[in-house]
Amino acid sequence: MLFYPMFNNKGESKMSNLKIDIIKKVMMLDTRQELQNVLDVVGNSISRELDNDEEDQKEFAKWKEERGKDEITF
Repeated sequence: MLFYPMFNNKGESKMSNLKIDIIKKVMMLDTRQELQNVLDVVGNSISRELDNDEEDQKEFAKWKEERGKDEITF
């Protein structure tokens, strides 16, 4: 059995609740067109998140490289 805390400092439980609320509302949709619209919006959102993740990774690699140059090695 999984245990999820009611609250944490990162807001993860609030995000989980929001995801569940979205799923409940999507389950209420009955037309193919409305479901396709939701699918398109979700696909675009996922694409933006992946793009942001890639950009964050590039920035971190750049930061790590610059940090390595500033360190004194013995």
